[in-house]
Amino acid sequence: MMSNFKYCPMCGTQREDGSQFCKNCNFEFLVGKYVKLDDEKSSQDENIEVEKVSQEEFVESNEMLRQTKNKINCCIAKYLNYELTNQYNETYEENINISVTEYISHSSDSSFDDIFENEYLEKFENLIHDEKFVDSKNIFIQWIGENRGHLPGMVLNQYKVPIQSNIDSLKNVISLDMVDSDENEKFKDLLNEYLDFEKEFLENLI
Repeated sequence: MMSNFKYCPMCGTQREDGSQFCKNCNFEFLVGKYVKLDDEKSSQDENIEVEKVSQEEFVESNEMLRQTKNKINCCIAKYLNYELTNQYNETYEENINISVTEYISHSSDSSFDDIFENEYLEKFENLIHDEKFVDSKNIFIQWIGENRGHLPGMVLNQYKVPIQSNIDSLKNVISLDMVDSDENEKFKDLLNEYLDFEKEFLENLI
């Protein structure tokens, strides 16, 4: 899965669907780095460089990711609590994996003013498609790539562990046997999309 640049950040050329490199200057959309593919390119192209991510930008993107993921998990947990209560009544904990009940309990603790009852799916969808959220992931990954050489393993692990934990939770939720409905089908589709997002994120940190 490629990063979500719509235009090349180097030269402004519109990105062709599914392309890995900018057709004009060879900016690599996947990792956010300029890659020189053709030795015969002009000297103007050879001098193109991508501006490095500052520490401040990295901190901001990290905070954006953390807050948005908390909101996403809160939406998932509240939707699950509502649907499973309807399906099994108040004792649904007896019918599902304990890891899912723990996820619901933990993620529902968060309180956000912009998450409203009966709008959980809509909010979930808007959050995972938010451009600032996607851009923050790309900035985060670029900073890790630029600084990986001198980052201790324990630092990388502190980023990997929560993502892996989230992936495990999403897999458990997706495996739930839920009532067939349009809402639950959309819910599972969004879960799979979010799972792919997290898997790609983790792959770039390994």
